[in-house]
Formats: sequence, structure tokens, C-alpha cells
Amino acid sequence: MNNYTKPRNDGSIAFGVIILGIGLVLLFRKFGLFIPDWVLTWPMILIAVGTYTLISQQFKSFFGSVVLFIGVYFLLKREFDLDLGLDQFIWPVGLIALGIYLITYKKQEYKVIDEARKNWETSRKNKKEASNAEKVESAEVVEDTTSSKEEPAKASDSGFVRATGTAFMDRIHEFVIFIGVNRKLMTKNFLGGKATVLFGGLDLDLTQVDFSGIATLDLEVGFGGVTLLVPPHWDVRTEVSNIAAGLEDERMFREGGVDTNKVLILKGFLLFSGLEIKSF
Repeated sequence: MNNYTKPRNDGSIAFGVIILGIGLVLLFRKFGLFIPDWVLTWPMILIAVGTYTLISQQFKSFFGSVVLFIGVYFLLKREFDLDLGLDQFIWPVGLIALGIYLITYKKQEYKVIDEARKNWETSRKNKKEASNAEKVESAEVVEDTTSSKEEPAKASDSGFVRATGTAFMDRIHEFVIFIGVNRKLMTKNFLGGKATVLFGGLDLDLTQVDFSGIATLDLEVGFGGVTLLVPPHWDVRTEVSNIAAGLEDERMFREGGVDTNKVLILKGFLLFSGLEIKSF
């Protein structure tokens, strides 16, 4: 994590190509060149948004896939009279697909949590073995000191995610749809992660988080809002693409400036949504 890696394609090129294409279409129509009417219809807007979202998320976006499918379907039906007879199945199939996605997403989240628990248990076991070795080699090691060092770590052994909204994990995995979620992360080895918010809200508290180097947080927000609470000394860099969305940075900067060894990079997209960054 401390080493800087080459940034992946965040969709900015795809977004630029889409804007360039729209501009060229409008210019060609001004010159009287033939441009099909369906190019500027609302299904094409959905296709553009879906395509951009998939590219920016390396074709791993459920939201982008759904938007692209809807756009292509209605474009074929409205403009090319290609009726596939799927109207009566869209909602049932859509709900089934959403349910499958949520189940798969949760299984992946539990897998990450299980791996984190195993890593923590392995680390704890190694520390205990090292501590026992030190006891054998030196009679000056105090038993109470060893036990007190291990005691704080037990808080993260209780499932790692609590019903109160506190999460003991190094990487964020949040999927919020049609609800509001308050999440407070507790870790000293923050590795970034991803949060998907659709028609909902997410309040993410990172004030008890620590890390060194560069951490990347992917935000995929459609028709929702995200409030991010961070320590005032972090170097937060926003590389989020906005489509009819708003981004407000209301952090209280301290006199000492930011810590260049703690860089949080925000990537992803906001579609008819809002992102608010705060500190205290």
C-alpha cells in the first residue's frame, strides 16, 4: 500500500469521448448533415451513462449494466420497432437479478471478513509465540505487559461488523439501495475499498481510521448521497466524475496543513447525486 501503483482507467477518457461525440453530432446537424434522430433520444443517454459507468468501473458495475440494458432495450423497441416482448418481465427479472447480485455481493463481503479474521488470528498467534519465546530467553519480561498488549485487539474479533454500524475491517465493502446507512470504520490499516449507493444514503465515518501511504475509495453513487467524515490532516484528492451531481468539501483545515503520507483518493462517479466531505 505504501508503494504508488499506476492508476487504472477511471473513466475520464470515456466521459471525454462521450462529450466529444455529443458535440460533434450537434455540430454536424447545424451543418445540415444527416444524423439519425434516435442518436439524441433519451435511451441513448442511458446507453452513454451505462457505457461510461462500466468502463470507469472496469466492467464490474451492476448499476452500469442495468442502465445499459434498459437503454438498449428501449432504443430497439422505440426506434427500430424491435419488440422482444420483455415489458411484462422487466420488473420480475430485474428484482431477481438484484436479489442474486445482493446475495453474491454479501457472500464476497463475508469472504473478505473471514480472510481478515484469519489474518488477524494468525497475527495474534505469531505475536503470542514471539512473546512466549521472549519469556523463555529473558526472565525480565512481565506477563501482565504481554496480556495488556493483546487485549485491545479483541474488540475486532466479534464478527468485525456490528449492528451498531461500527465495522472492524481494513477494506470498505458497502452496498446501499433504497435505505440509509451509517457506518463507522475502526482500523489502523485502512486499505480503501468500494461503496455503491443507489437511491439511498451513506454516512461513512473514517475519523478513527489510520493508514500510511495511498488508499483508494471507489464511489458508485446513483440518485443518492454520500457524506464522508475524515480527519482534518488527511490529503483527500477527488477524482470523481460528476453527471448532474454536486460535490462539497466542507473540511476544517488545521494550520499545520495536510499529512502527505496519508493520501485518500476518491474515484468513481456521481449520477444525480451528492458527495459531502467533512471533518471536525
